[in-house]
Amino acid sequence: PFTYKTVDDPISNINKVTAIVTIDGVSEVVGTVGNGKASNPYQGYISNPPYTSFTPITYQGSVGIAITSLSVTLSRTIFAGFVVTPPQLQGSWGYLNVGGLPYLTKDRKGGKGPSIATEILGLSDTEMAAGFYKADAGSGVNMPFLLDITTGKYKALKPPNGNKGAEATGVNDVGNVTGWVSSGTGFFEHAAHYYSLSYPGANSTEALSLNVYDRVVGYYEDTKGMMHGFLLTSPMESPSGQVWQRIDEPNGAEGTVVTGINANDDICGYYIDSSGIQHGFVAVPKSS
Repeated sequence: PFTYKTVDDPISNINKVTAIVTIDGVSEVVGTVGNGKASNPYQGYISNPPYTSFTPITYQGSVGIAITSLSVTLSRTIFAGFVVTPPQLQGSWGYLNVGGLPYLTKDRKGGKGPSIATEILGLSDTEMAAGFYKADAGSGVNMPFLLDITTGKYKALKPPNGNKGAEATGVNDVGNVTGWVSSGTGFFEHAAHYYSLSYPGANSTEALSLNVYDRVVGYYEDTKGMMHGFLLTSPMESPSGQVWQRIDEPNGAEGTVVTGINANDDICGYYIDSSGIQHGFVAVPKSS
């Protein structure tokens, strides 16, 4: 069981906490507000307990910026995401801020044009990034990758059925990767072997993050289309050996999504209340 806390930046009624990292006993989070539309563009933030103060992360001259991931080590802090239509550029570009130095990045296989996209969705403390690029007019589907931040080299991932569309959403310090494919299943990759992740009885499953202990979080849709968060242990076991825990934020009458997990098993994400308002949250395991 978890103890939940709503985390809402007051500038928006569309909130999402996207990543949580604990260092020296303090759980720092990043998140994004807005829905990406022109009338409500994305804006990122970073926040520390008690999560009542939000430091905005912007990209001057762009349509908006989404912050999806965070890495904090003794050497430097990195946060990442994507920028929508940067100045003089088209489409969405991957965003990295490494030790206070921001820059944009793009998988060259993504082609050219206003519909291109490179988005970073997960980070490890070993400075690897997970994400996807959108293929050009040839197919137009999302293709997953890993990015070595130090060298700038991209590596393609090839989950089963991934040629029809897939995203890499998380990578941990030992190089294991989570993600999902458009056919409606999550995946866990270890040493080039892919394990399929499907919440029992669900219509679809999306794995969105993992920690160093290979505990995977995300969400699934039930047969009525309702979103529920999950925590999965033993992702490399057979389906009968995988251990799933359903996670519903107590106020999430219209759905819960878990977007991040840290080494202490603290989780974060967002929920939709009975009025249809989207709120961010952080949750910590209750003491036994």
